[in-house]
Amino acid sequence: MEATKVFFERHTIRKYLDKPVSKEILEKVLTDATRAPSWANSQPWEIYVAAGEKLEALRVAYLKSFQNHEPHTQDLPTPKAWPEYIDNRLKKSFAESFKSMGIVRDDEAARYRNWKNNYEFFGAPIGVFLCLDTSLSDWSLFDLGMFANSLMLAAKAHGLDTAPAASSVSYPHHIRKILDIPDNQKIIVGIMVGYADVEHPYNQYISSRVPLEEVVHFRGI
Repeated sequence: MEATKVFFERHTIRKYLDKPVSKEILEKVLTDATRAPSWANSQPWEIYVAAGEKLEALRVAYLKSFQNHEPHTQDLPTPKAWPEYIDNRLKKSFAESFKSMGIVRDDEAARYRNWKNNYEFFGAPIGVFLCLDTSLSDWSLFDLGMFANSLMLAAKAHGLDTAPAASSVSYPHHIRKILDIPDNQKIIVGIMVGYADVEHPYNQYISSRVPLEEVVHFRGI
């Protein structure tokens, strides 16, 4: 795939086919992703790949916690508030997404099913959980973000689809126990990987991007 094309082909997929992903393809994707840059080539990422019985055990545990209304306890705190201009972008995106899925504001059952889908990991056959040593600084978090993006672009280049999901790390105690992640590692984010169910309503929405002049500030050019 052309390098420039992959940026436009990749978008978040929220429903996957019941189709396995081979370890061979995953190794190719991860090999490509580890070319991501990092401070002094520190490569701080710790990567846990869950599939089969392990991922199913996570799904069962997550659904139980979700249905019991257990509070989220992410290792990386989620934002409590946004600047107004960013909050407006979020609201616009949520509205467009629900409209594309045919979910109206008052349809509580449909909204619940959509929210529950997050805790089922979108039906993906692979979950990749990215971690950092607790002693590392925000610079390593920045490095991990570059790795995460490289992972998603590499996946698309190899014919796979992805979904980065804050909800996938809502209950880190389940991940830590089931995937045997040591206490000295923070569980930062999960990225679901698989083959998109392209016909599913959840996958019809492709988010827009703000124009360059809204976010790019040229100086001296």
